[in-house]
Parts: sequence; structure tokens; C-alpha cells
Amino acid sequence: MLILVLLIAAALAVLVLYYRRDQQKRRASRGLLFQPAYDLFQSYRVVQERADFPVLTGRYRDHDFQIDAVIDTLTFRKIPVLWLRVTLLQALPGVAATDILVRVQNNEFYSPANDLAFQLPVPGHWPPGAQAKTEDPDHAPSLGLLERHIDFFDAIEAKEMLVTSKGVRLVRLIDQGERAEYMVLRIADFRAVALKAEILADMMDRCIALAEDLAKGTGR
Repeated sequence: MLILVLLIAAALAVLVLYYRRDQQKRRASRGLLFQPAYDLFQSYRVVQERADFPVLTGRYRDHDFQIDAVIDTLTFRKIPVLWLRVTLLQALPGVAATDILVRVQNNEFYSPANDLAFQLPVPGHWPPGAQAKTEDPDHAPSLGLLERHIDFFDAIEAKEMLVTSKGVRLVRLIDQGERAEYMVLRIADFRAVALKAEILADMMDRCIALAEDLAKGTGR
């Protein structure tokens, strides 16, 4: 009996060791997500909690941004995906929260769309499955203004465009998880994912352009 207890204790100790080592490797790998894009910023700060993906706050073209990554195990049901959220932090007084989603599946937990009460008409030439919602139709950006920025969705990876009185957010797919590990172990893992600097720069430039239009009130 004593030998059995010792063997079980040893096995548990080995499992804990492997778990900790795996968590350390995962943390280190995920911590490198934004490294290829550091040179884009005038200044930046990166914070990482445990083995989560880090959050970057930085200054780009004299604008303040917050950038993070969201693991989604719901969207495609079979394998997890990783969404990049790029948020321009800029006050836009009088702009009602308005959200455009494409390929809507009604499980976009990272989006405020479900909390927005009013549906806006969507032009037929917008991306298939596009949905536009707002908290206040009288203060939502006009479709004419949003139309000037709808080419963000030309990329199949593009998912969401959100404007609020506090800023602008764009969301785009940047990676898909390891099928084998997720199917067997239900672990949403991403192997050495690294963000391309040009993708992040493009998204930040688009956020700035959209915010400038909103600030001018053009197209209302």
C-alpha cells in the first residue's frame, strides 16, 4: 500500500512538473505576439497575465491604442481561433455606439452587437452576412460615412468594425489553433503565432482614418 501511495504521489508530481513547464512555454510563446510590431510605436507597454496573450498599449502616429488578442472556441465549433482587437482610444462626443459584423453567427462574445437594440439597413453590395446595429439611430454614423471604410472587410479575415464615443475598434482573425490538441485535449493552443507588423499598421491607420471622419461629422 505504501509503495502504491508513493507511486501515485510521484506520478502526480511529474504531472505537475509537466503542467508548469507547459505553462511556461505557452506564456513565453504568447508573450512574443507583438514583438515584430514594436518598432511601429513611439512608445509602448506590454502586460501579460499568467499564460494569457499580452495586452499592448502604445502610441502610434500620436494616437493612443490598446491592442489585445481574444481566444474564441465557439466561432467555428471545431477548432479555436484567435482574434486581434485594435482599439483607438479617442473621445468622439455625440457618436452613438455602432457595430458592423460580417459572417454573423450570434456567438460573437467579444462584440457588443447583441447589446445594441437597433438594426440598421445594410446595402446589398456590402459583404455577405453583414449586420449593422446601433444604440441610437439618431446619433449613429451615416451609412455614407461607414461606406468609405467598408473596404476593411475586403480581407476575408476581417470581422468587426465598432465605433463608440470613446473610440474605434477593428477586429480581425490572425490565427487558428492546433486541431489535434483541441480535439483530443480541448486545449486552445497556438504555435508560435506572431503578428505581422504590416497588418497591425494597416489596422491602426484605418482606425485613425475612421476616427478623423467621425470627428469631422462628415457624411451625417
